[in-house]
Amino acid sequence: MRRSLFPLLSTALVLLAAGHLMAADPDCLRIIIETDAGGDPDDEQSLVRFLLYANEWDVEGIIANRPQARDGENLNAERTGLGIVRQMVKAYGACYDKLKQHDERYPTGEQLLARVVPGYDDREDGVRLVLAAVDRDDPRPVWFCNWGTDNGAAVSCLKRALDQVQRERGPEGYARFKSRLRLASDDQFGEHTMKLDPPFPLWVDTFRPEINRQRWYHRFSALTATAGGFDIERDVRTGHGPLGELYPTNTTHKQKEGDSGTFVYLIPNGLNAPDHPGWGGWAGRYGPMDGALGKPYFWANQNDAWNGTATRENTLARWAAHLQNDFAARMDWCVRDKSGANHPPRVVLAGESKRIVRPGERVLLDATATTDPDGDKLAFEWIVYPEASAFRGELPTIEGRDASSASLVAPAVEAAASLHLILTVIDSGSPPLARYGRVVLLIEP
Repeated sequence: MRRSLFPLLSTALVLLAAGHLMAADPDCLRIIIETDAGGDPDDEQSLVRFLLYANEWDVEGIIANRPQARDGENLNAERTGLGIVRQMVKAYGACYDKLKQHDERYPTGEQLLARVVPGYDDREDGVRLVLAAVDRDDPRPVWFCNWGTDNGAAVSCLKRALDQVQRERGPEGYARFKSRLRLASDDQFGEHTMKLDPPFPLWVDTFRPEINRQRWYHRFSALTATAGGFDIERDVRTGHGPLGELYPTNTTHKQKEGDSGTFVYLIPNGLNAPDHPGWGGWAGRYGPMDGALGKPYFWANQNDAWNGTATRENTLARWAAHLQNDFAARMDWCVRDKSGANHPPRVVLAGESKRIVRPGERVLLDATATTDPDGDKLAFEWIVYPEASAFRGELPTIEGRDASSASLVAPAVEAAASLHLILTVIDSGSPPLARYGRVVLLIEP
């Protein structure tokens, strides 16, 4: 008994020291970021935003895979990728005492620093982190976000981990390991993505495709930079603490953030549904990837009708002001006490979020239990989201669409079809913050 117990205690102590020993919330996503910070400074831009949402996930690791910053393009005084990431996490740590007032789930700066590792080609730290996270006895999969790499960066640590698993564990072990992963990511994984079976259970490419010579990640800046009156100097870089001061602007777009889509897709806001790329959310809406040959791979090739147009840009633009207001509020959290900042409403829907109904049945929608932590006045809006729905026909009218409770009559169908209903709740604080509820109706004839 003693010989079997001692290793368990030793492992527990190691995990506790690294900040990993915690009660797993089944609804809290596990996430690993791999960044080539030190190249295009937009990785540093994205990292500022990412760290402000560290309370929303279990951050398993941040891997820095560029050993040397690129002269000329990157002006950071730190000249290694690892040094840049550590610098930014330390700036987050300097804001921690304020941040934890707004949400006790924020990890300490020390906890995050323990999860920052080099992913250089001559080091195994990043590979070991990936292997340990995926192999950990935790029922939740690991979401891996590679932010893209180019000349001067190392091979992705996930690719290296997959190479090792394939060599050492055989086909069954490789399939088991791969089944534990989800990707919201650039593709830096070689043959593991398209050629080697089994495929990943889910890959959402938040960077592509190119439409009209513009990649999807290039559109993040244009669609969000000034949405809702957002101003990068006022709302981030000035008067918002040491983390905001590290947001660089010497990129091709002043607020480029080409990598932010990978984790914006995963923010739990009541609208985002990471396992359902076609449902739409703050990072846009995604459809099956061309050339994926039936694999569960998706990219940004869908259109939404909004404001009189039907374009891919609308899948993000319709939520862009909400996204940027949320960013601005979290920057406020870095320097303000809880009583002096705004916090998002808490949307509570009565009944099941997925319901089977019949044509002609009246569906009741009840969000009267929704509250605001600051006591702000709340505005409600219920809509049908047709592009996320399988239903094709005349959309039903929502009665009471601007109230906390509403209803509609399920339309006629010839075959079973889904209908997505979205509730947006916006508070009256500054900046005004939005959260959502989603009810999916399966209408059966």
